[in-house]
Amino acid sequence: MKLDQRNITVGKIHDAPQQGVFYVTGGGSLFLSDLLTIPGASNTVLEAQIPYAFEALADLVGRSDIGACSDETARRMAVSAYLRASTLLATSGKADAEAFGFAITASLASVTNKRGMHRAHIAMQTRTTTQTWFTELRKGARTRDSEERVVADAAVNLLARSLGLGSTPLEITTRDFVETAPADVVALFDGSDGVCGTPGTAFLPGSFDPLHDGHVQMRTDASRRIGQPVQFELCVRNVDKPPLDFIELARRREQFIESEFVLTNTPTFVEKANLLGRGNGVTFVVGTDTIKRIGEARYYADSVARDAALNELENLGTQFLVYGRLDEHGFETLNDLSLPDPLNRISEGVSEQDFRVDISSTEMRNDASVS
Repeated sequence: MKLDQRNITVGKIHDAPQQGVFYVTGGGSLFLSDLLTIPGASNTVLEAQIPYAFEALADLVGRSDIGACSDETARRMAVSAYLRASTLLATSGKADAEAFGFAITASLASVTNKRGMHRAHIAMQTRTTTQTWFTELRKGARTRDSEERVVADAAVNLLARSLGLGSTPLEITTRDFVETAPADVVALFDGSDGVCGTPGTAFLPGSFDPLHDGHVQMRTDASRRIGQPVQFELCVRNVDKPPLDFIELARRREQFIESEFVLTNTPTFVEKANLLGRGNGVTFVVGTDTIKRIGEARYYADSVARDAALNELENLGTQFLVYGRLDEHGFETLNDLSLPDPLNRISEGVSEQDFRVDISSTEMRNDASVS
């Protein structure tokens, strides 16, 4: 893109009513300079960050097995940026303004030769839409400066296009994908509603990334034991990660029959029990890994907060049906655990002899990445 055209396009972006937060992992940071050097940047840019170090990026997207330069990382960054933009607009009295989050994560030419492709993942999150773009840059065809320029120009064009401002032809080919969420999912995302679906009284919570036969068998066994249907519960929010973006959420929803699951925005079990129980006790079907986390003080502000949460769960009539899990020390059941008294009182274990399935979503993702 020629300089004059770039400046005109950036000027149009600054004249648009939308305001956003921008996160760039390093490669592609020239894009931020393009935005900030044209007058009117304060009309567009609420905040810009470069989470370059692993720890800085982990603070945004959570520590996980996804790569630093990936579509999923770009989407998580964009969601975090959108939430930050929404908060900044709300605290400045502009809650009705249209917020967006924009993110770039790129792997470009460096001082050492990279084994993987030179590429860029770009993502944008709004209240109703998740959009991503991917481009590959041929190794050796450009210098680092030239690659930075190409990615920055692409980002300027894609942002302008997404804001409805039109764009000039891109110098590189991009693959794009967009997911616009239905109204009930948007309501979960922005917090105006807490549950999507028709809740029953028993739930198997999980991330289901992916749903596997162990989940299905556990649900079937639990339904038989308690004498009522068990629904899968997928939460769009996470305690230590950004909420699921709409592309990721649509992918996971495809695994279920609508009547067999509910969506919530309640990451803690006290919140789940209050929301899903509607004043009545509910049963959660969990593994030993989950019940241990519920009982550990480090997942709360302190031990006092932990005890208050467990007492509230007990007072709400909550029950936990706990299945064993295989870990590095062997197969672990509820009888092997030392839990706080309130949690012990509302937990019932399933023995290894009665049920054992050694499979996990993490293992399945790892196997898929290797293959």
